[in-house]
Amino acid sequence: MSDNVTPLHKLRIFKEQIGIDAADLAELAPFRHFFTERKEEFGDYFYNVFWGIPATRTILEGEKTRGVLRKTWSLWFETFFSADFDDTFLSWLWKIGVRHVEVNLDQRFSNLGFAVIRQFCHGIVFKELPLQQRGRVLSIIDKLLDLCVLVETSAYIENTISCNIEVMREMADRVRNPAMIIGWNIKRLHDKADADSKEYRVYKMLMEENERLEGMVRDIKVYMDLFETEPEIDTVNFEEIINEVLLKLKEEGTGKGIQAEISTHKEGILLKGDKEELTYLFYYLVQNSMEAAEPDNMRVVIKSGLDPDSPSYVRIEIFNTGEPPKEKTEQLFSPFFSTKVKGTGFGLPIAQVVVRKHLGRLDIKPMSGQGTNVIVSLPRATL
Repeated sequence: MSDNVTPLHKLRIFKEQIGIDAADLAELAPFRHFFTERKEEFGDYFYNVFWGIPATRTILEGEKTRGVLRKTWSLWFETFFSADFDDTFLSWLWKIGVRHVEVNLDQRFSNLGFAVIRQFCHGIVFKELPLQQRGRVLSIIDKLLDLCVLVETSAYIENTISCNIEVMREMADRVRNPAMIIGWNIKRLHDKADADSKEYRVYKMLMEENERLEGMVRDIKVYMDLFETEPEIDTVNFEEIINEVLLKLKEEGTGKGIQAEISTHKEGILLKGDKEELTYLFYYLVQNSMEAAEPDNMRVVIKSGLDPDSPSYVRIEIFNTGEPPKEKTEQLFSPFFSTKVKGTGFGLPIAQVVVRKHLGRLDIKPMSGQGTNVIVSLPRATL
């Protein structure tokens, strides 16, 4: 589990986007007592709903101290209608979502719980509030509950991912050092062997497999880090990135004999994003295209321009002459899946994570009889 630091900046954005402000809370204030004074009634109502569901009844039957959950839900309801929806409250909601991961609560039941809360609140509004006030109060309560769902679900998802990442990181750490030691010893034996011997060929094969393993460990680390960091948004020059990527690939020996053609927009292309993450994106996409190019026609063409479908976006195409993949697109973006003998299975998954974090789009399009085109759309920066 991660250190569970509440991402308040993100939660404040949720609050702002939903449209919750001080005026809403002030308008709700005169009616809060109608809800807080029914906290025990709510606890009973909530308990009975989940008692009626076989899967959750099992949880309630296993309660060590009878009535604790009922009191907890009553307290939640009272807090909801007493809070100022400030940072303290947002942190409290976030920790509830984290707690749901720790106790392995199915998030679907949590979402169902918010639907139950909404129903209960609507009942109070229609019973207690004047007709002319109902619509506005219902609208405010719905916005506040939407925020709660968003915060708790976000905490649940991010901390579930964090658990998976910790498993992968532990696996990568345990593999990295032995792989390096094995690789060093195999190379030493390989260098001593006669170039015409069977041992030499075996050592060469083992070295190649070990290099693939080391590459997989490296790519897993990149993949995990992308999930645990927020992009530092800046104005990024696409030409600078692509030139750095091509130079790095050349130094690594990738794409020997590849003819790389670059065609950029006449005014230059500026991206809105994190330079390091965007460099990862184009490194893996270009590497993948170079490795996929047809041996008899080793061409990679990189084009950039404005996205005709979205003027505020940039469209970048990376074409290679290789045969379009037969696998479904979702398979290609799955970690560990690779169509290449020496592939690590993380290049396209890494690219997809970066694109999603930058609110972009990534597609792989077959070009009949010509090759494969990778199309990336990313937010455009303006000076």
